Amino acid sequence: MFPDGFLSTIKSNRLFDFLMITEIGYFPYAKYHFRQRPKGCETAILIYCCAGKGYYSINEGPRCEVLSGQVIFIPSNTPHLYGADDNTPWSIYWVHLKGSFFQPYYKMVSSHIPVMISKIIGDKLREIFHQCFSFLERTYHDEEYFYLCQLIGSILALVSCAGKENELPLTVDRKQGLDKAITFMREHMHETVSLKQISEAAQFSSSHLNYLFKHSTGYAPIEYFLRMKIQASSRDLYFSNLPVKDIASFYGIEDPYYFSRQFKKIMGLSPKNFRKNKGY
Repeated sequence: MFPDGFLSTIKSNRLFDFLMITEIGYFPYAKYHFRQRPKGCETAILIYCCAGKGYYSINEGPRCEVLSGQVIFIPSNTPHLYGADDNTPWSIYWVHLKGSFFQPYYKMVSSHIPVMISKIIGDKLREIFHQCFSFLERTYHDEEYFYLCQLIGSILALVSCAGKENELPLTVDRKQGLDKAITFMREHMHETVSLKQISEAAQFSSSHLNYLFKHSTGYAPIEYFLRMKIQASSRDLYFSNLPVKDIASFYGIEDPYYFSRQFKKIMGLSPKNFRKNKGY
């Protein structure tokens, strides 16, 4: 993927000791895809199955099925094999990476592998991968490569968050319900909505949705919705000169004093100071 000369130059740059990308790609409908490395390879491998299914094995262990919407990791220097299902071959995004970060990172996520990815996170992963591909179409130098590594770092962070969500055994129905609830919130960001309305959109009871949200995000649905509003309003404070009360009203919060208190609670600064300091 990257010229050998370029990677050799990168290796001497301490900036990339933490995370370094050696190969990245997308393999759609990968019929007959199979790789076996009895001695492993020097890089760790992330594989995101976005359609179909496949399998993998580590250290000559049993073959584990990989379904659409799942992410697997293969540690460096570890015997392994992986491949596409014969009848429903997978489509995969993949990246080879190395760096001092991976051993503690893998320890953190290993209990969740394969990591099940929600539709919202999956959409974001694909978007980031395609940003990476667009960069690879250009002439790149250390600066562009550094940005590419940071994009992959974002993917790893998203996957770790999804792995944390998996501590709660979410069925497909539960995941779909959470996705519906969050989509409903995004579509009604500028309104005042009740827990009952969010629950109806998710097709769950209010108590069950409250339970799922607290275990998946750490927040109750209405608090999560408020945080979405505050995060969105921070962009308006940053990029516009609109009065604080108008921004609050735009997000369905008619009491500017309540808005200011909640903004400071969540963002650590009052809206006025946030704007003054431009978020820093």
